[in-house]
Amino acid sequence: MNVTIERIEIIAFGKLKNVSVTAQSGINILSAPNESGKSTLASFIKFVFYGYVGGRMQSLTDNEKRLYTPWDAEISEGSIYITADGEKYTVSRRCLASGKESVEVVKRNSGKAVFVGEIPGEVFFGVSEDVFARTLFFRQLTLPQTKDEILAERLRNIAISASEQVGTKKAVTELNKAKNEIKSRMGNGLMPKAESERDALEEAITASVDSGREMTRLNGEIKKRRALIDEAEKKLEALTVERKNIEKYEAEKKLAAIDKLALEERDAREYYNEAASQLKSRDENGEFRALYAKNTEYVAECRECETLSSALEEAEAERDALSESCPLDSATAKQARKLLASSKKTANILFIVAAVLAVVGIITALASKSTTGLGIVIAVLGVILCVAGAVVISKPSGLAKQQGMTVSELQKHSENQPVVAKQIHDVEIRIKSLTEDFEESRTHCSLLKRELDAGINKYIDVSGVDYADMLERILALSTESGERLAVWRTKKELLDTATEGVDVESLRAEAEGATKPERDRATVDRELSFYSKQSEQLSELNRRDELTVATLEAKFGDPATLIGKRDSLNEMISELAVKHKAYETAIAYIEESADYMKSMVAPRIAERADEYFTAATGGKYDSLDIDTKLSMSFGEDIKRSCEYLSAGTRDSAYLSLRLALADMLFGGCGVPMLLDDAFVRIDDNRLRMILGAIGTAAKKHQIFIFTHSTREADALGDVGIAYNEIAFSKEQR
Repeated sequence: MNVTIERIEIIAFGKLKNVSVTAQSGINILSAPNESGKSTLASFIKFVFYGYVGGRMQSLTDNEKRLYTPWDAEISEGSIYITADGEKYTVSRRCLASGKESVEVVKRNSGKAVFVGEIPGEVFFGVSEDVFARTLFFRQLTLPQTKDEILAERLRNIAISASEQVGTKKAVTELNKAKNEIKSRMGNGLMPKAESERDALEEAITASVDSGREMTRLNGEIKKRRALIDEAEKKLEALTVERKNIEKYEAEKKLAAIDKLALEERDAREYYNEAASQLKSRDENGEFRALYAKNTEYVAECRECETLSSALEEAEAERDALSESCPLDSATAKQARKLLASSKKTANILFIVAAVLAVVGIITALASKSTTGLGIVIAVLGVILCVAGAVVISKPSGLAKQQGMTVSELQKHSENQPVVAKQIHDVEIRIKSLTEDFEESRTHCSLLKRELDAGINKYIDVSGVDYADMLERILALSTESGERLAVWRTKKELLDTATEGVDVESLRAEAEGATKPERDRATVDRELSFYSKQSEQLSELNRRDELTVATLEAKFGDPATLIGKRDSLNEMISELAVKHKAYETAIAYIEESADYMKSMVAPRIAERADEYFTAATGGKYDSLDIDTKLSMSFGEDIKRSCEYLSAGTRDSAYLSLRLALADMLFGGCGVPMLLDDAFVRIDDNRLRMILGAIGTAAKKHQIFIFTHSTREADALGDVGIAYNEIAFSKEQR
């Protein structure tokens, strides 16, 4: 694409800090003394588009990062604003001395980052850093050695690889090296090694196929259990939330009960205080209140006494009712039960034996066919036993008559007597306890009454006055106060019991956010226990099976993994085989291909280079020619080698060839070209001519000329070529 640099902004690069340079299309000249930063600016342009190169070089001149990282900042950074095929971009790069680097290309009209992860120079120029440096980035054209080198060899290498030092011989050497790394004649290399590894994997796959099936089955079981475990965990999570809400709701109910009791206790206390305030006394020592409390206690004790009396009467009535329900005493009931049991048993035996004898007697009589004899004796004996059974079974009737009841009543009362006796015994124990409590309460009531009488007589003038009304009034007020006091005490006891060991504020915090649960605690706890045990059991089964799978994998390896490795090795072997064949083909035909390229490329380069060389020499030398061996010569009738030219003229020819090569490499697109002190060996007259050739190139490419003098600007002025003079400007930071 056609690329033009609009502005260069350097934050920190080498000796340059916070400077900017504004450029235009065509020729841009920066004239500044040596050591002013011209070469640094040229290197900065390459740095932004490609980054640092030579980072592992020990020589300072070869290691750009060491050379251009500022000493005091250890950060190289800046931006270049460009136009590429009509779109405007900002290319920024930042590199720390530690090596961490970031680059960003932003489309200026949208502010959006583009070409993320790509090298900007390759995006905009379409070539690598190596080709850029050898075609568009011209350093001084003086030769690196004291004597002139063979220009034809340099041009030959440039035409093939855009490098002045890389030739076909070296390429063949590198291809052979690469081919032998894949597979050498001795059977070494990557491909034989991969084939050996593949064969070993085939054996491992065969050995592990059975274990693979078992691992597949176990992994399937593990997967199913994991799904069940996940489901159980989800249910446990929901149940835990539900259980927590139940606790909150219970806390809320408990708190509501406490609040209700606290309110009732306060109301009862206020109600009691209201009643107590109706009693007045001129006794400033408060003895009347003691009498009032004693009267309240007396009323309460009287009620307790009445309650005990009623309970005692009820217990005695219950005892009498029980006694009436069973008229038999313990001995008689025991005798009746024994008589009933023995008589029934004995009578049954006699009846059975009598029946047997009767049957035997009849059978015997029929058998002997006689009206007298053994059969009749046996039958008579059976009748006697039957009569004896009737006598025995009638014995309980006599005892029943003695007690004035029927046999069935005798049997019923004799069976119920132990239960009734136990009930009577329990009632008598209760009667005894109630009697003791009643006597104690009655005694206490008498004592309290005497104390009250003494107290009232002490504080009320009874001389000739009946104090019954006053006492009745005091007792009425005391009764009411006592009732309210009892209620208050009851409420207070309930409140104290409810709040004993309870932190009400913590309970209130716990109850916050509670909602009425849909289910009870026991149901939720059962489900929690169920799913917890299920999860533990399934997890234990998975741990056991996972251990088995791990053991199988450690012993045999995962078949799928082994197959994947084998397939990868097969692919790699196939790729290596293709590469090995490609290297062989490349080595076999590189000479032929090189000659073909030379025969095709050299005439095109020569045609374009001849145009530049003719302009650079003012037509003195034309018909620049490059043969198939890439030897450079000039002249129409007689071709002479460029080795006969002077150093300055050879530099002109060399530059012409580079300009022609740039035209070819970039497909006719305009790109920036950097010339850093490129004309030091060219005299003033020749400089004007070569700048004329550059003026032609500037119609397509943006040209930057960095020079330490005004000679180039003066020469451009002499030949009437327009240029833009640029300079370093300080940025406000």
